[in-house]
Amino acid sequence: MNSAEYHLNKNFFLKLIEFQSLYNIKTDELYCLDEKAFQILKKIEQDEKPVQIDKELLAYCINEGILTEKPVKRIKTPLRQSPIPSLRYLELQITKRCNLKCKHCFVGETRSVDLTFEQIVTVLNEFQEMQGLRVLITGGEPLLHPDFRKVNEFVKDLALRKILFTNGVILNDEILKKLNVEEIQISIDGAKKGHEILRGKNTFDRAITALKKAIDCGFDVSVATVIHRGNLQEFDELENILKTFNIKSWTVDALTISGNLRLNKELWVSPKEAATIMNRYGFTPEDHPRKEGYGCGTHLLSVLATGKAAFCSFYEESPIGDINEGLENLWKRKKQIFLKELECTKINCQFINECRGGCRFRAKMLSGDEKAPDLFKCYQFNRLRT
Repeated sequence: MNSAEYHLNKNFFLKLIEFQSLYNIKTDELYCLDEKAFQILKKIEQDEKPVQIDKELLAYCINEGILTEKPVKRIKTPLRQSPIPSLRYLELQITKRCNLKCKHCFVGETRSVDLTFEQIVTVLNEFQEMQGLRVLITGGEPLLHPDFRKVNEFVKDLALRKILFTNGVILNDEILKKLNVEEIQISIDGAKKGHEILRGKNTFDRAITALKKAIDCGFDVSVATVIHRGNLQEFDELENILKTFNIKSWTVDALTISGNLRLNKELWVSPKEAATIMNRYGFTPEDHPRKEGYGCGTHLLSVLATGKAAFCSFYEESPIGDINEGLENLWKRKKQIFLKELECTKINCQFINECRGGCRFRAKMLSGDEKAPDLFKCYQFNRLRT
């Protein structure tokens, strides 16, 4: 079959990361391509002279929705080899403003600190150039950014999966109708009582309403829940609530003592207790393959509302540098975590490639040693006898 008869679906983009790949920003699927398939799809994407497509490849591409016979308006994107390891996920904290004062928030005191619209544009263009996959638009409450409408309009033309992190309180019909993201993640931290212990009165029903409206509007919706002293007995109830919605994923994780939690340590739950919850609740789709031999944060960088970049958002107090230095320069400067350097390898842990040593910030918080095991993950993977 002749390639001139087909066009690349508007949601699919070629990426040169650790391997030649094709990324679907709508579904978050990442395909590994051999050289032949990559070159054929590249010619189709760039409207180069026609090539022949064998029937097997053509049937697969049509079945997966990769190719279409109808011409489509597509975003033009750069295609070049990414740095290795690749920067695939950008945590973009566009503001520190928030409408809530959550007792556990790692951001700490909310302030009128924002990335400028120009900074956001520059960072996202650089991230796309580096073959990025997902941008996590966070805060604070990102909807409170003074130029959120302009940001929302700009991200429409990016070959990236846009995920909005929100508490849901102000996520209304008007915003949803105009929102240019593929996924919305809403924080729901227990049933009504447990959620409002952290986030304040009248926040639970509004978050649930936002979740329902987002799903009804056709967005992928995920839920993030933290384990705290006030919701330990509510997970069965919360699970039953979430089962009534078609959510993409439910992330259940432990609290880290940082930010506001330093003033509310009575809410913290120990690794042993938290692991029982982490093992029983939550679900996530199969994720993309990671670079082998590396620990947490291998493909992630955080850009903070202050204009600084950090290993992840927990490391705000020890930034890598300023975004004015260029995203790629900052990424190459980031100190990666190598599994062979962690204490986990010295005890020959059989789960190290699965959990990748866990969170380094939590490990340091618990033991003072950044190379120590993350005890939350140790208990979760049953590596310590209870």
